[in-house]
This record gives sequence, structure tokens and C-alpha cells, in this order.
Amino acid sequence: NSGARVGLVEELKPMFKIHWIDSNDPSKGFEYLYLDKVDYEQLQPSTVQARLVTVGGEDRYIIDAIIGEHQQSTKGGIGVENLQGSGLIAGETSRAYNETFTLSYITGRSVGIGAYLNRLGQRNIQMVSSPMILTGYSALNKLLGKNVYSSQDQLGGPQIM
Repeated sequence: NSGARVGLVEELKPMFKIHWIDSNDPSKGFEYLYLDKVDYEQLQPSTVQARLVTVGGEDRYIIDAIIGEHQQSTKGGIGVENLQGSGLIAGETSRAYNETFTLSYITGRSVGIGAYLNRLGQRNIQMVSSPMILTGYSALNKLLGKNVYSSQDQLGGPQIM
């Protein structure tokens, strides 16, 4: 099991625009992402969910969700699909914890939410070659401000868990 790889529909990158809170100071953040009418009408119907607003006479389609169906760059999904299944597994495992014995048998690398799911159970059987890693070692090094870890195995190998 793995965590989410967050992707973006490549076809949208050159199209979407940003409505800044303060266009003179982008560090204050943005209010929404949008498509203009020309770009929105070029997309297939199930690419985005958007709502139409008019600002200064310009039609803007505020992006509520990016679906990305029927796009070349999303043939294998955009990465968040695993989270839905993982959420269902987490809910069932949590409910089962108080009703029956729960066990995870870890035969491959478990990353992010996948590692967390294993720890929701009462017991784990973990193969030596199958680490459970909540996050990458480089992300932790960046957070710590120095190179403390040099590999994923230092974070989630069987000697750790």
C-alpha cells in the first residue's frame, strides 16, 4: 500500500489562472484558481468541476475540483485514488480493532497512509525486506535542517518497528 502521489492534469497547467488576494503582493495568498471562458470551453466535460462567476465583465470558471478524465496525462490517475481506498481500510480496521483480533502481514514496502494502516492493527508480521515508512528521509532531513538520515531503512525497517 502506498500514500498519495499528488499530480496535476498536465493539460491544465498552461490554462489555469490565479485570482490573488492582493495582486501587488502574492505572498498574501490567493482567493481561487480559475479558467477563462475560452480555455474552459476547450476542455472535455469531465475534466474539471467549476462554477461560473463574472468579475469586471469577464466570465471566470472557478475550479472546485480537477477530475482529469479523458486526458492523456491522467491515464493512470492523478495520485489521490489510493487515499479513498485507504480511508475505507482505516475505518474498517479501527472498527474491527475492538471486535476481533487484527493483524497486518507486511510483505512489501508500505509508505505513508499504507504504513499507518498497518499500525492500526493489534499485531504486525513484517518481512525483513519490507519497511514501513511514514515519510521520506529527505523530508525529515529538511525539516530538521541537517542530514540526520541517509536512507529509508533507518526510518521504517523491521528493527525500527
